[in-house]
Amino acid sequence: MRTFFLIIISCALVTGATGTFAQQTAKPPALPAASPSDVITINTELVQTDVTVFDKSGRLVEGLTPDEFVLTLDGKPQPISFFESVKTGSSQEAAQVKSAANGIRKTEAPTPAGMARPGRVVFFFVDDVHLSNASLIRTRKALTEFLDQRMHDGDQVAIVSTSGQIGFLQQLTDNEAVLHEAIERLNYKRNTETYAGRTIITEYQANRVAEYNDRALFNYLVSSTINEYQLVPAKGGDPRGLASLAVNNVKNRIRQIEANSRSVTDNTLTVLLGLMRSSAPLPGRKLLFFVSDGFITDTRGSNAMTMLKRVTELASRVGIVVYTMEASGVYYDPAIDASTNAFSDGLGSGVAARNWTGESAGLREPLRILADDTGGRALLNSNSIPGSIQEALDETSSYYLLAWRPEAEDQKNGKAQLKVSLKNHPELRVRLRRSFFIPSAKAAVSEQPKNPADQDSHADSSDIAPKAEPQPEVELLAALGSLYPHKTLPASLSVGYVNSADQGATLKLSMQIERWAFDFDSSTDQKKEVDVIGAAIDDRGMIVSFKQLLTVTPNAAAQKASQPVQWNQQLRLPPGLYQVRVALRERGSGRTGSVQKWIEVPAVLQGTLQMSSVFAGERKVGDGEAGGAPGSLMVNVTQRFARSSALRYQTYLYNVSGGTAADLEVEARVLHDGATMIALPPAKVPAVSLKDNAVPYWSELSLADLKPGYYQLQVTATDKRSKSIAVQRMRFVVQ
Repeated sequence: MRTFFLIIISCALVTGATGTFAQQTAKPPALPAASPSDVITINTELVQTDVTVFDKSGRLVEGLTPDEFVLTLDGKPQPISFFESVKTGSSQEAAQVKSAANGIRKTEAPTPAGMARPGRVVFFFVDDVHLSNASLIRTRKALTEFLDQRMHDGDQVAIVSTSGQIGFLQQLTDNEAVLHEAIERLNYKRNTETYAGRTIITEYQANRVAEYNDRALFNYLVSSTINEYQLVPAKGGDPRGLASLAVNNVKNRIRQIEANSRSVTDNTLTVLLGLMRSSAPLPGRKLLFFVSDGFITDTRGSNAMTMLKRVTELASRVGIVVYTMEASGVYYDPAIDASTNAFSDGLGSGVAARNWTGESAGLREPLRILADDTGGRALLNSNSIPGSIQEALDETSSYYLLAWRPEAEDQKNGKAQLKVSLKNHPELRVRLRRSFFIPSAKAAVSEQPKNPADQDSHADSSDIAPKAEPQPEVELLAALGSLYPHKTLPASLSVGYVNSADQGATLKLSMQIERWAFDFDSSTDQKKEVDVIGAAIDDRGMIVSFKQLLTVTPNAAAQKASQPVQWNQQLRLPPGLYQVRVALRERGSGRTGSVQKWIEVPAVLQGTLQMSSVFAGERKVGDGEAGGAPGSLMVNVTQRFARSSALRYQTYLYNVSGGTAADLEVEARVLHDGATMIALPPAKVPAVSLKDNAVPYWSELSLADLKPGYYQLQVTATDKRSKSIAVQRMRFVVQ
């Protein structure tokens, strides 16, 4: 169990954002099982970039055609081989980007049935080691406002910090409880110089003196130190001894500040690089907000500028656009601060004034580079972080994808200067990346591990290690702790909790595999065996796990009706915020699958009305009229429903006053991005005998009036006697 725990945590807490991404569960055409030799070939001759177009007012311009674009490399016009207008987060975005890489336009085909927009992928990189306490407070408030008012259903969001203080929770998710808890964990982490005197030396000042030999600034700091400590010799004494004390004091402080600044900046860029690298498996364009007060990169003794270039080049490869946000607010000139460096000689000579202006520009420079080189924008000198976030969301809601075939060697290795402009549109401006994407010459390999011998057909046979035997337990644990879900064995998971007087909180897990994933026709086996492991993990180090062996036998009727293979598991655990992970491995083929879900289990408070999770099933047309028993439908594990069906939901109410349901009312609403789409009138809860202090309630609603997309079912119970209210929400998709 200890080894199992370490693998889970080490994989889940990879530097950068980790976690789940919305998966499409529509049935694809029948395909043969993937083999270790399967590869996805990429046309390495095609190069692509994404651009956005704005008018004079800064509004995004859509509807342009490829004939209106002019693409040049080193000033030479280049034919555009591929052009697409892409909606960020649309159901076709991933396919469009893949088509651009292959040079084949396939988006004329209608969207497959059952597909809903995956939503946006948004990272908030909080550079907490470069944030003042006031800036951190503003950042936390802005992030909370985004979650409550600007996050859409279907969005995947991660909050990541440079210091890593968010820990296990810095993962992509649509669970608001996880994201709010991540915000709560953002505390002041800036490691400033522990100096209690009045002569403050900033990172910028230390850099100017150490790297640029700014003698005027150095003399100012020394004079301020002499003035602060009143280093005046006694009458007739030698002033040089006391002056040398001030000089050594300033030199030592500058040396320490410089070393700490370099270390912190390198760590910031290393974590940012890791986040970008970890996002590579996610399809489509991703938006990253880099929130900071700025930092110094113009340091001759460090590789900060080199790392910045690596970050921006990697951003073009993984499809990340960076919007940098200066959290310190509107720039102002502090004039004379009586509490720090109040030395009139420095102020009179203009040293302090020049230093303040230069420091502001120096701290902002890396923010400009990160944004400009990735096709984003540096949002500076603003007191409204939420407003800046909305600007970025609006500006990245769509983009144009252009691809071309390079000719010269400079064009193939990415060294050519790229420029994109528009014909006959002087009023419009194009924003693009400094780097363009060049697909790797290596083929992208499927999830299955490849035998090293297959990688070089010309290798000497004596140097080739024998083919390693499969290690089922290792492969299963690797799938369980994977950064993103494995999909060669497509799995789904639904998690809810109930409470009982004798067992307390119990998680109810419903799992399924699509039946089309098993190729019984071409197999000589009469059954398929699948190993299943799962765990509920919290960041306190607690883990509750289980193991199962799933046996799947041929069933022609179920295969024809596309009925999935579904099974269940229960886990008892105390209240808390958990990530539930499940991994599967088919014994015959070695294919693996994994899936993850978050759930918050509250403590049961006596005397307060509370509700279990909401469990939902689908009543399809022809399955009978409404009014059947609530247990007559299986849980819809994928939480995807056809518009022609009815969503039947069930929940349990606890701590009902008086021990009777006579004064209970339940109402349900269907929400889309916070707006009410369907509102069912309050309904009396039928009088039933209580079992384990729980009152069951179920009902259903028609989905015919809802468009395909992401929704939330909100169920509200009211105990009129005790005046208490309980609310639960469940996400689902209409297709």
